[in-house]
Formats: sequence, structure tokens, C-alpha cells
Amino acid sequence: MHLRNVLDALAAHKAPFGLPMRPSSIPPGIALAIFFILSFYVQSASAASYDPLEPINRGTHQFNRVLDKVFLKPLASAYSKVTPSFIKRGISNFFGNLNDVKVGINHLAQLEVENAAIDFGRVLINSTVGVGGLVDVADSGFGLEKNRQDFGLTLAHYGLSSGPYLVLPFLGPSTLRDAFGQGIDFAIEPMRSLNHVPTRNALGLTRATDLRSEFLYLDDMITGDSYLFLREAYLQQREFRTNESHIDENFFAKR
Repeated sequence: MHLRNVLDALAAHKAPFGLPMRPSSIPPGIALAIFFILSFYVQSASAASYDPLEPINRGTHQFNRVLDKVFLKPLASAYSKVTPSFIKRGISNFFGNLNDVKVGINHLAQLEVENAAIDFGRVLINSTVGVGGLVDVADSGFGLEKNRQDFGLTLAHYGLSSGPYLVLPFLGPSTLRDAFGQGIDFAIEPMRSLNHVPTRNALGLTRATDLRSEFLYLDDMITGDSYLFLREAYLQQREFRTNESHIDENFFAKR
């Protein structure tokens, strides 16, 4: 087991309780104004405001932990026990295929055309040859490996600093920059195009359950103050991603 896997899991931008909502009705002009206000605030934030909202964040963190304990974790545990592995893999691939759309859009926003071509190529191949995304043929058959990207990293690409650490209700660890980025990522979420709300929410719950089941093993690895553990894991992982740093796998490998 690698520490890198732990950091990636803890910082994955897939909201456990982030069920899809109706498409946003915010006019583009207002959204742009909000972005510029956010940019000014984040750029003026200093290192001293690393976690200035810790008392509030801790309260939100505790709320999320209770919600996970009484709802999502039991659901994910049951799902993991009764669902055959090949079905779980197909479900994960299906949602991974949808995520590739957002990854591709973010690569385009960063003018990384080659990576965007890989992302959209994966979507095309897996949506057709891969039976609607249930099989990751693009990787196994064509060598197109899955990329990871989000709008928070796009903002970082253009120099926007992370701002203060935040813990969002239902969504978990974030920063001011990444919280805004999550809003944009939700806005371009492919499932939002579904007009049938029950179906959209059922898919969102299935995705959250499948994701939580993949990381059940992490529960026993969180030691000491869980708030500090998750905060440091999240911020370090985002820093690595922002700076395109690489962790030495041999160093963190299980001995």
C-alpha cells in the first residue's frame, strides 16, 4: 500500500454526498463577477490564513463524520459485500468515463491540447467499444491512460493561490479556490443534463457509494486528530498536483 494512494483517495474531488442538482441558472456575467471577487480575495490571502476558519471547519468536519458513520459508510460496506467485483469495476468505469469529460474540458482550459485529446479519445472509445463506459478499453486496448484534472487545478495553473482551508458540508476538505472550482466542475457534470431528477440522484448516490466502498480500507489508517490528518493529507496532495510533483513510490512502498 502506498501513501500516495492514501493522499489521492483523501483528496479525490468526488463528493461523497454531492448528489447532482438541477442545472445552474446563474447568468454568465454574475458568475464572472463572482470569479473576479474570488480572485482578488484569494490573491490577497497570506500564508498566515492557512486555516483561519478552523473552529468552523472542525464543526463541519464532525458533521460530515457523523453523516458518514450513520449513512454512507454502512451503505458502502453493504454494497462492497454483496456486489460482485466485476460489477463494481464496471460501475467504477462507467462513472470514470463520465469524469473524463470534465477532465478533458479542464485540459482544454489549460491549453493542454494533447492531454485533452487523450481524455476525449477515452470517452469516445469507452462509450462505444467499452459498452457505455463499463469497460476501460481505452487503457487496456489503446494505451490511453486516465488523467486526473479539475477546475481547482485549472485556476492554480493560471496562478490563483489556494486561499484558506475549508471543510464543506457533505463535500469534505477543500480550499477557497478549490471550492469555487468544484462549483464549476459540478456545472459541467455530464449527469446534470439528465432531466429526470430521481434517475440523476440515484446515479449520484450510486457513484458516492461506489467511491466510498473503494476507500473503506483507509478508515483504519486515520490516526490521532482526524481533522488534522485529513487537512494535511488534502493540502499536501493538492500541492503535489499543483506543482506536478512526483512521489517516490519506492520510498512509500509497503515493506
